[in-house]
Amino acid sequence: MKTRIRKMTFEDLPRITEIEEEIFSVPWSKQMFEQEIKNHYAFVITNEENNDLIGYVCGWIVLDEFTITNIGIAKALQKKGYGRSLVRFIISALIKEKCFKFFLEVRSSNILAIRLYETFGFKSAGIRKNYYQHPPEDAIMMKLDFFSLLEKDKKQKDQEQCFHYTSIDNKVIKGKNSC
Repeated sequence: MKTRIRKMTFEDLPRITEIEEEIFSVPWSKQMFEQEIKNHYAFVITNEENNDLIGYVCGWIVLDEFTITNIGIAKALQKKGYGRSLVRFIISALIKEKCFKFFLEVRSSNILAIRLYETFGFKSAGIRKNYYQHPPEDAIMMKLDFFSLLEKDKKQKDQEQCFHYTSIDNKVIKGKNSC
């Protein structure tokens, strides 16, 4: 299925609130999504052939930071890569706007979502005790910091340049530190 990601519109709200009620125990109201459309960043992913709405992502920018406030995929369409597409899109789009830090909260029991975020480089940044209701549950705060990733990558490359590598029987082993 070919998909398209575009800005969320007020016309999308009936389907968005339907998805929201289907997947969350404490769904956002229509008014909350209206505020996201008016004041923040809100996008939907749709089936390009029939324009059916598959899911959505919302968030806001503060300086060089973006917080994902809500992301949802219709239950019947989960685990097919649409959430991954939305996360990839939002990160790519906002890096172009000079956002290099990303934040979100996720239920501690939502292992699939946590693993998805980790594939993009998100790391646990703390716990919000009893953040969620119905059922009560902690939230894991997650952070993606491109400056830290670039710095870590640079340090690793610098360290690798300080070692001599030797190949024995097609196996690469680290040699002595030459720095």
